[in-house]
Amino acid sequence: MDRRQFISGLGYGLLSLGLAGCGLNLSEKSGTAQNNKNTANNQVAASAASSYDRGKLIIAEGTDPNSLIEKGFAALGGIGALVRSGSSVVVKPNFSVARKPEEAATTNPQLLAALVKQCLAAGAKEVKVIDYPFQSPAVCLTNSGIKDAVEAVGGKAYAINTQSFYTQVDINGKILKNALFSKDVLNADVFINFPILKHHSITKLTLGMKNMMGLVWDRGYFHKTDLIQGIAELAAFRKPQLTIVDATRGIIDNGPTGPGTIREWNQVIFGVDPVAVDTYAATLFGVKPEEIAYITAAAQLGVGEMDLRKLTVVKV
Repeated sequence: MDRRQFISGLGYGLLSLGLAGCGLNLSEKSGTAQNNKNTANNQVAASAASSYDRGKLIIAEGTDPNSLIEKGFAALGGIGALVRSGSSVVVKPNFSVARKPEEAATTNPQLLAALVKQCLAAGAKEVKVIDYPFQSPAVCLTNSGIKDAVEAVGGKAYAINTQSFYTQVDINGKILKNALFSKDVLNADVFINFPILKHHSITKLTLGMKNMMGLVWDRGYFHKTDLIQGIAELAAFRKPQLTIVDATRGIIDNGPTGPGTIREWNQVIFGVDPVAVDTYAATLFGVKPEEIAYITAAAQLGVGEMDLRKLTVVKV
């Protein structure tokens, strides 16, 4: 089916619409879709976690990409606790828009390259860096600098912009009953979510849990039903083993597409708990976490902890 794009009445920018019915009962519309359902993959929500402390957030401070990633993993307990020899690793950054690295609307490519190097050095058999851009995939990969940076250190970077990259899974949520979700993530031994901290015209901020929408084929369904609840239910379905937020620099207005006013924080946030990571990132941006509705909704679903007083925050 041809992908269509629409313009949100709230000025969101281009978004994917139509296509397979995320959250719809596809068996009523397509026997093929139902027959292709991978029932084994429907159980991945409880995938094996690393041995990192869930109650700890690591904040790496500085400007050198390699140092930031190295310090972050060292403080967590070493990358070997997450990536073992022969592991398949999938990283989900944000390269959804055709912006250059200096425009601070996509994940820093040098941070991604540093992460890929660490994973391969730990023995990963492959590291895939994927996203589903809502602008031209080829241009997004090139302009963001992510394709060149990742492939220069031995990783693979590509857009999951055809339906063949997805399989149907049961979400069993209030809004999301089922969805076409990324096969790459479902089949990975290690899944790392790596968003950039930036403004968003509808949800106020794009953070880790919002970044997960780039793993679903029909994002338009979220906007047609309940965007906030949909993000929370998706976060409850598939939790990354690790979320890393690029908070080195990001746009503080005109998001998610930009261009926008750029602010520098010179931090990278590491954590197992996706709610906790997003909560800290919101405070860094200067927003109360409870003002980001999907953080509250995910916490109510038991995805993670919003109270930073219950966490150990370590700056390195």
